[in-house]
Amino acid sequence: MHGRLRGHILWLAVAACAGEDVTAPRPGEPRIITAVTTPNPFSSIAPFFDVEAEGAEFVRVLYGAEGEVPESGPRVRLSSGRARIPVLGLRSGTTYAAVVEVVGAGGRARSDTVRFSTGPLPELLQRVSIATSGPGGPGLTLTAVPVGATALFAFAFDSAGRIRWYRQFDDPRVGGELKQQANGNFTIYIGASFGSQPVPGHYVELTPAGDSVRSFAAPHPLYTDNHELWITGSGSDERIHLFGYDQRVTDLTGVGGAPDAPLAGHTLLRLRPDGTTELEWIAWDHLRLSDWIEPPIPGPVDPLQPDFDHPNAIAFDRAGDYIVSWRNLGEVTKIDAVTGDIRWRLGGNNNQFAFIGDPLGGFSAQHSPKILAGGNLLLYDNGTRHLPAESRAVEYALDTTAMTATMVWEYRHVPAIYTPFVGSVQRLENGRTLIGWGSVGRATETGGDGEPPWEAEIRLDGNPAFVYRVVRIASLYRYGVP
Repeated sequence: MHGRLRGHILWLAVAACAGEDVTAPRPGEPRIITAVTTPNPFSSIAPFFDVEAEGAEFVRVLYGAEGEVPESGPRVRLSSGRARIPVLGLRSGTTYAAVVEVVGAGGRARSDTVRFSTGPLPELLQRVSIATSGPGGPGLTLTAVPVGATALFAFAFDSAGRIRWYRQFDDPRVGGELKQQANGNFTIYIGASFGSQPVPGHYVELTPAGDSVRSFAAPHPLYTDNHELWITGSGSDERIHLFGYDQRVTDLTGVGGAPDAPLAGHTLLRLRPDGTTELEWIAWDHLRLSDWIEPPIPGPVDPLQPDFDHPNAIAFDRAGDYIVSWRNLGEVTKIDAVTGDIRWRLGGNNNQFAFIGDPLGGFSAQHSPKILAGGNLLLYDNGTRHLPAESRAVEYALDTTAMTATMVWEYRHVPAIYTPFVGSVQRLENGRTLIGWGSVGRATETGGDGEPPWEAEIRLDGNPAFVYRVVRIASLYRYGVP
């Protein structure tokens, strides 16, 4: 995958007028010296363009496959006349045409057209297949799947089920939460924890091109939970939000366990850029063991080393306070981001709201709560306590004066799906909703507007893949509201 670009002949719809000499720049115009494609060590479908130019401040790459409308990568500032630019969102085994454009005070210049081909996906990733049906919305769907005993793949696929981005991690441990942060980079958990084991783990932040730039972990002696990490703000105002946990020998005879069982409990953490702790909200101090209502209840011997609270999501309300989902409590809690005070509790033994208009009477073992722009709460209801057990996406209008949670929307799959663990839900900019039925390897995009839903079945070696979440992203190059 290598090619050299020369001159600045215009491409496609911006081709030069017949007879015009475009090979020699006029005085003061920018000039492309070299523009060479080079392989990306992290991806066979994301080559780099190495560009050197004179008289130019910015550079971008325009590219497209035969018969397709060209796409444009973002403008990148040259440093000392040089830049390395990844080309993202390509398909494997496909030939593309590209042109490099530079812009400076004296105008702009474009290179000759170069054609290059992407390579095949890694053999391990070819064990993942994605079958889709129905009309899918814009953007790409992001998820992560462990493949074999030694590899974890983060990848994004389009509405037709074609993988358009990936990053392989050669690690024998399972992965966890994956998302695109507001700074445009991606974060993923690498480790063996399911949220309670005394094992090491950390989050890796990587650029869209695949370069790892830094890692995050809960401060010692806490272990790092695998469920959620957010990066908010920038510079000295940047903050890292995640869960840590510790284990304590606990008498579990009251919930059917041993009198001296190791039990994990969690801490909600807010860290400064230097890793110091700004907020530490310790569940042991605020939650009760007797509120542990969701299975599995521990027995005398439990190799999974259980936790009593099992937080699985951090979200923010419109004021910046925390919205935390506690799976084992069947509860969603609002926590003041400054004082740490509990503002309200929805669901579980300490429920403060009356559920209105919900035929199932509330949720249980839930995941992925979100406060929407209008203030409603959207979540994935795993539904362990429904009869029969059934998972769904559900939205409530919360009245924190009357203390009511009125159901305004739900989506129940036909045929019904039940996932006792994991799952996700996301409201999209177009008003539709993306639902990840995690443990059965399925995603659904629905609008409830009469249109048939878009669905994707993610399989590993022909079997449903276990995916923690699916997340829609607007662009691989930069963060945008999907």
